[in-house]
Formats: sequence, C-alpha cells, structure tokens
Amino acid sequence: MELKIAEDFEEMAKGEIFQVLMGGREEEYPAILKDVPHAKIAAWWNRAVDIIPASGGKGIAVEKVLEFYGISKADSMAFGDGNNDLEMFGAVGTGVAMGNASEKLKAAAAAHCRTVMEDGIYWYCLEQGLITT
Repeated sequence: MELKIAEDFEEMAKGEIFQVLMGGREEEYPAILKDVPHAKIAAWWNRAVDIIPASGGKGIAVEKVLEFYGISKADSMAFGDGNNDLEMFGAVGTGVAMGNASEKLKAAAAAHCRTVMEDGIYWYCLEQGLITT
C-alpha cells in the first residue's frame, strides 16, 4: 500500500480515517486530543504518536481474537517493544518485553526476552519450552 501524504488535510479528513501518525511528546497529549473525544493516543516512541479511534487499539484487537478462538486471557501471551504495546499487555496473561523495549513497557512486563535483532521471541519460546527444534 502506498503512503498518502495529504496536500489538503481538510479534504482528506472527509474520508474514512483509521489512524493518524504525528510527532508529539507525552506532555503534549492533552493538547493533541483537545476537542477530539472519540480518539486516543497509542505512543510507540517518545516523540511519535498514533492517533487511533478510542474504541480500537492492540488491546481491543487481542481481546477480540481471544474471544473468537475461545482462548482465555490466562492462556495468552504477547510480545512487545513500544509503549503502544502497554494496552496489549493488559489484554493477555503474560506480557513479554523485548530486550530493546521502552523502560515503561519493561516495567509492565511479566517477563523479558532478548532484543528483536537477537531473535528474542524465538529464543524466549525455545527457552520456555513453547517450541522445540
């Protein structure tokens, strides 16, 4: 899919928008969302934010997948590395922070693994007996 950069945002905003990416720091979030009642911020880096529908996000998506497949929260696991994964960790039984994860996500995690570049998910699953070679 090709990235669209709006030359006329007002015209683009008349269509269906699922996500807006912009720069912003945590202290700016209230101003960013001022007068935007049906949106929330999913920040994946300390200077970049995704503005998404308040009824969406990774946590909601994981809950829907677990419900669809009849999997309990306790039997589910998620891996993440950014603050936008915090909501997802709340939706699973075990949140595993990658070695390169933000400090905030590491603090919220039940476990930690190696970095993305070190194939952290693979090694965690192998070491926990979730997969075999």
